[in-house]
Amino acid sequence: MTSSRRPPNRDLAWERLQRGWSHDEVARRVSIEMDRAGETYTGLTANTVRRWETGERHPEPRYRKHLVTVFGKPASELGLLTPDELKMRPEPRTGKQGDMAADAGSGPDWDRAAVLRALLGTSALPLLSPLLSVTSIEGEEPAGSAAVDPEAYAKIANGQRELYWSSPARLLFEASFAHTHLGVTLVRGARGTRRTALATGLVQSALLAGRLAFFDLSQPAVAARCYEVALTASKEAGDHALAATVLGHMAFIPGFSQDPDSARNLIAAALQHCWHGVQPIVRSWLHAVSSEIEARGGAAASSRHKIDLAEASLPDQPGDLPWFDFYDAGRLDCFAGYAALATGDHPEAARRLASAADRLGADGSKQRSVVLADLAAAHGRDGDRVADFLGQAITALTSDWYATGLERLRATRPLLGDSQHGRHLDEQIKALPRAS
Repeated sequence: MTSSRRPPNRDLAWERLQRGWSHDEVARRVSIEMDRAGETYTGLTANTVRRWETGERHPEPRYRKHLVTVFGKPASELGLLTPDELKMRPEPRTGKQGDMAADAGSGPDWDRAAVLRALLGTSALPLLSPLLSVTSIEGEEPAGSAAVDPEAYAKIANGQRELYWSSPARLLFEASFAHTHLGVTLVRGARGTRRTALATGLVQSALLAGRLAFFDLSQPAVAARCYEVALTASKEAGDHALAATVLGHMAFIPGFSQDPDSARNLIAAALQHCWHGVQPIVRSWLHAVSSEIEARGGAAASSRHKIDLAEASLPDQPGDLPWFDFYDAGRLDCFAGYAALATGDHPEAARRLASAADRLGADGSKQRSVVLADLAAAHGRDGDRVADFLGQAITALTSDWYATGLERLRATRPLLGDSQHGRHLDEQIKALPRAS
């Protein structure tokens, strides 16, 4: 190892954080790979890995080859190549060859067309057909793109985010997706601080598109593609709070599809980012998300424990993250009510959910249908109250469509059995206007 100081290796540190690994874990995995290769163990420590990331040391070739294996990334994407070695790389190729997931990756040669193809995967075509007229551009960026003001791009992303609570989901998704598409182009053509600022706006735009696709339109495959772009952009932005938030949203996808282990890994990675000066409210939300994932996975006791952690982390005053507008004490009550339902504590569930309903303001209109459906579940032995709450949930969905609310309503519907209330509710569900 050389003793000359190098710039911090942000690429290596970021890849470690994305996996939720500690410095000890990286050292352990490299040592395992060395053992498999029959190489002499050299006593690699967490402190050495930390010094690789800070730039105090540069990994020797014997470590570099194993880091490539451990992370499953080329040396150029792990910051392991020296400036002289980087000059020896062949020129990047653009076009329609290669693996989609790799094409949608990071780095200075980010290919807009490839990212667009990832977003427009075949499973997404029916939903995204209105956007297929947007032409992808190969090669150089359009004239004038280098002069775009990052603040102007972010202003539109913020405006679309504010429209989330009051706009038709499908139309807003199309606008947000188009803005994400534009953002990929702009980030690819930018350098330095402009690139960082544009990437920050792109994270927010892609995150909004993913939220709309998953929670409002019930399109998890599309949401996954949007989140992948957001995660890549968060690395360009170097923003740990955004990265943690994207990973937390990504966890909902396996969490809702009965794959709690994959969801837990994403939450663990998100929490690793929280050690880097991220506001406490983000950590609280991650614990709340983890609570719902545990409840859905049947781990009721763990779900309640995560609520305890979320409450302990919730700050007394709101933070200074204007884009983090989907979580507060009222939303925590929503998560807590669901966790109480999972443990069969219906009185506690009813108490927390009633509190949530009281706290939901104008920007909680979509969440209201979820809360009402859960309130129905909390009063499961009282058929009249179940029917009343589910009827209110139907009304909420009529004015503010939310696919997650419909999913929760359908999960509670069996409580009414083959009753008059149940049959009437079925007719109301059939008559619901879908996302427009």
